Amino acid sequence: MSAGLEAYARQVSGGIDFESAEIFAKVLTTNDDAGRHGVLIPSESYSFFPELPIPDVTANATILFRGFDAVAHQYKDFGWKYYQRYPERRITRLSAQLNDVAHGRRLAVFLRVVSRAGAVTYLADAIVEGVDERFGALADLLFGSDVPAVAGAFVRLPVDASTFSIDAALEDLLQRYDAISSRWIDSMRTGDTGIGYTFESLVGVVENNDQGADFRGIELKCKLKHDNRPTTGKVNLFQLAPNWATAQRGIERLRLLGQQDENGRHSCYSQVTTTANNLGLWLQAQLPPEGIRLHKDAERIGEWARERLAARLAEKHSRAVFVTAQSRRPTSGTQYKYIELVYCERPDIQKFIDMVDLRRIVFEFTMTERPPGRVRNHGYPWRLVDPRELDRLFALQVKLRG
Repeated sequence: MSAGLEAYARQVSGGIDFESAEIFAKVLTTNDDAGRHGVLIPSESYSFFPELPIPDVTANATILFRGFDAVAHQYKDFGWKYYQRYPERRITRLSAQLNDVAHGRRLAVFLRVVSRAGAVTYLADAIVEGVDERFGALADLLFGSDVPAVAGAFVRLPVDASTFSIDAALEDLLQRYDAISSRWIDSMRTGDTGIGYTFESLVGVVENNDQGADFRGIELKCKLKHDNRPTTGKVNLFQLAPNWATAQRGIERLRLLGQQDENGRHSCYSQVTTTANNLGLWLQAQLPPEGIRLHKDAERIGEWARERLAARLAEKHSRAVFVTAQSRRPTSGTQYKYIELVYCERPDIQKFIDMVDLRRIVFEFTMTERPPGRVRNHGYPWRLVDPRELDRLFALQVKLRG
């Protein structure tokens, strides 16, 4: 095995000259195979693969996407499937080597490489312990010494990432998680917030009004396993105003952006996405090194530099833990069992911009006129449409428990 993950990526990429690359790798379980059932993909890493349209959550869905099979050294179509029964998503049409269960652990590795022109190419590799001499060295590069490469373990990380290790804060959280996991616990609060409030209370977090609980600098997010309920509402990621194209007084800008009410006062309470809204406001995601532009009809009226967005994202969301739980309702109340923990770090500005492009992250104006000619502005929030997708913003994901 060559010196690092980037060397590995270039070795198996079939001569593709890429600008950046990331890896998703999973040690397969007995429930994974190369073809009929496929490799189960954790929800945290859905965004690694192409968008999978699911027009009806009660019906199966499949797309094919072109990729390079590093075992067969040829391009082929991989299957990306949604199974409504469970629900879950799987990758199929992989190398048959992944069906070799006789020799040892099976490692499925996927690469997502991006060219200098922004073109995305997928690659798939299959490494079986006891058959492929690369297994040990690659597993060490991917998981390091702190994450056992056991069945079900997965990691997602950029190829330039250093070997993952657990620091004191994360070790403390893991010890507290281990003390409460895998047993049924009565919810300490009624309603949907009980799952997070109960976990936070048990690991020693004092409830506050910040965005998400904070455990020694680590955000805590809890979710139910196989939760397909409609989202409960948008969540603020951070606030950041655009760099305006022209200098204007606040009231002049409000009159440009907003609309009048029956009293002649202007306001602008408006969600802005990459599709023009009723006020003609829309966002345009740019390729690197540019950021995001703000338009009013055909006119560019402002922009956010990529570096400013990246700095603000890193400031507000540097590292997070996502805990999955099961729930049940005994004779009274609700109980939770916390069964999985995934650690994330390295918020990625390109993932943020991609989610803006897909309208999963939106920008909002919250401005109104106050006589005489004053403006009340509640800020410039960037908001995540579905709070359960916060994990999609992180470049590094490691399953540490479950």
